[in-house]
Amino acid sequence: MIESTWLDLSQRERTVLLDALSAVRDSGHVKSAEVDALTIRLIHSHPHPKITVGVRSGQVQWTAGNPFPIWICDYDGEEGDLPDVDERGRRCRIWFEPPNASRKSFRG
Repeated sequence: MIESTWLDLSQRERTVLLDALSAVRDSGHVKSAEVDALTIRLIHSHPHPKITVGVRSGQVQWTAGNPFPIWICDYDGEEGDLPDVDERGRRCRIWFEPPNASRKSFRG
């Protein structure tokens, strides 16, 4: 099975890399199986995910398209009302959103 990888490449960059892999494969300096495996990964790689965060009245309401778990930090509120602390030491409210690449996750 091919491991999933996100690559942010333009179509031109992808073409250049595939052409270079083809030339390396034909040179005989590298095992063709290794080049073929890398070529397959490049062909089947996906661009970065398109994660959408829905905000209404300054509040996060839902997320969509996150193929992996994400943490949301909300900094809106009085210092004493914010129970969590982010990695920079700032007070906030943090909650976990599970992966949901195919559906919206609503925060109520």
